[in-house]
Amino acid sequence: HAHQMGVVHRDVKPSNLMVDSRGHLWITDFGLAMTQAGTNLTMTGDVVGTLRYMSPEQVAGKRRVLDHRTDVYSLGVTLFELLTLQPAFGEGGRRRLMSRIVEGELRPPRRVNRAIPKDLETIVLKAAATEPSGRYAAAQELADDLGRFLEHKPIRARRPSPVERLTKWARRHRSVVWSAMVLVVMSVISLAVITVLVWQKAEQRANALA
Repeated sequence: HAHQMGVVHRDVKPSNLMVDSRGHLWITDFGLAMTQAGTNLTMTGDVVGTLRYMSPEQVAGKRRVLDHRTDVYSLGVTLFELLTLQPAFGEGGRRRLMSRIVEGELRPPRRVNRAIPKDLETIVLKAAATEPSGRYAAAQELADDLGRFLEHKPIRARRPSPVERLTKWARRHRSVVWSAMVLVVMSVISLAVITVLVWQKAEQRANALA
């Protein structure tokens, strides 16, 4: 409902979720919320929220590209923690944690607990995808897929292929990719030069013997 009203929570985490006696889940504490129109309700800095549950774009301080998918990410990370009883990106200092969130992919929950069903793991990984475009387009889509899982129906989320994962990694590490490309080009050029020199020497030796 908040997303339909153009409101982004920005601080979804376990302590801001409350289950009532009827089993209904409520999201509390909209103190850091902002509207997608760009008007901040809190007038605070770019990086706000609880770091462990913040989306990569939120950690990077990209206020202009924040939308409802940042809350979808936080829901995914929260679900990861509830399933595994471990933080999504482990412990560490603030800078190290920020780097892990921005540059890394969420580890599969089944690596922590093999009892977690594969379809549920797939839902978590899609919700907490590093790139916003890889996540559920709306919180309702996440809820619908969780409903399908609970009803033992096929879910709509699909795991990215190895090529897609490699492409996403390359986008996040462009400097590394460019450095590798330069190194490969230089190696090819060096090999070509060495090959020409060896060929010339061999030809000169053959002519001398003739």
